[in-house]
Amino acid sequence: MYPILCLAALIVATAGPLLGQASGAPRLLSPAETGCDTSRRIVPDSVYESDTVDEPVAAVRLPIEDMPLRIREVLSGRSVFRFVVEPSGRIDRCSIELIEENAPEWTAAVLRELRQARYRPARLNGRQVWQRVYQIFTYSQDGRFLQGR
Repeated sequence: MYPILCLAALIVATAGPLLGQASGAPRLLSPAETGCDTSRRIVPDSVYESDTVDEPVAAVRLPIEDMPLRIREVLSGRSVFRFVVEPSGRIDRCSIELIEENAPEWTAAVLRELRQARYRPARLNGRQVWQRVYQIFTYSQDGRFLQGR
């Protein structure tokens, strides 16, 4: 079976519309879901927003390898995450927060790939820096990939 490619839209604008969820507060993610290992965590001096860096983080397409059978019954999936990308281009797993979701199975599939994802890190004054990002992951059962705005 072919992996499903998910279009990941990096949100560099104000996240105001993303912060609400019709069904209430976002679901809290466990360290097991995010892969957070607090014993190895590095806390940065500064975390920048996209509008305060010279070059913001660059998002990539992520293949979703293990699509759960139950999610295939859902017409579309949408998960919005907030996290910090380190100067290495890796995600600080302890910073991953779920802002919005419409199918927990889709969120779980995205999280498995997100923990391994790499990004082009943000740059400020010629050096790589930590940046907070909001990212939307969507899919459609009919094969269209949706882009969040």
